[in-house]
Amino acid sequence: MPEPVIYIRGLRPPFDSSGADSSMLADLKAVSTLSDDESNTLRERLSQVKGFLDPKALAAEVRRTIKVEETARSVQTALQNLEPKDTEPLVKGLAERGKQEKDFPLSEAELARLGEILPNLIQPYPALARFEKAERLAKLTGQELESIELICDLRPIFDEDRKQIEGMMPYTRLHIVATGADGLPKSFEAELTHRQVNDLREKAAKAESKLDVLRKSVERSFPGGLPDLPLTRAPAKKASDV
Repeated sequence: MPEPVIYIRGLRPPFDSSGADSSMLADLKAVSTLSDDESNTLRERLSQVKGFLDPKALAAEVRRTIKVEETARSVQTALQNLEPKDTEPLVKGLAERGKQEKDFPLSEAELARLGEILPNLIQPYPALARFEKAERLAKLTGQELESIELICDLRPIFDEDRKQIEGMMPYTRLHIVATGADGLPKSFEAELTHRQVNDLREKAAKAESKLDVLRKSVERSFPGGLPDLPLTRAPAKKASDV
């Protein structure tokens, strides 16, 4: 029998510094190299961003201030994974680990520097909060589609003795896989008539036209007000054959 699985849903647990792996420690080490000017400038720029700070926009803002690519990536990772309430317990927890672990990668000076930089840099930026809210809404409003397939085939029609094929029956199966609230895939299948396939095509074309109108309306009314998420991304335009 399969092993039972228990899912616990709720608020994000408090940050535990004991879970900081070598990759995170390397990122924090890079963050500790920021100057006061870099930290203050980046905080000011992020505070003034309108619209949504999706990963691409966040990366662009970070790189405007921090020119070293590796450091910029580490700062972006910290901004995406830490909250203001995390900074103090994180630094204290790492300081304790530094006393207990041999060859701990962060020196006392670097930990002291993190204690100055992180509270200044990790702030409740409105544009970042708006994007995180948009991400939650995208998941709350429905099950995320993983795949959709239209499978066309022929089924044989046999005679009464099941020895000869007297005809064929064409059919189309709609196969949908979506991610459930528990994070596991859920599938659904339905047989479609030829007329229903055509109806599906017409409805998809109408939905695409509606989405174009809605996108343009949002962009006119709320410049920068469309979050960059899989749910909102328009398909890439086909290249011309000319």
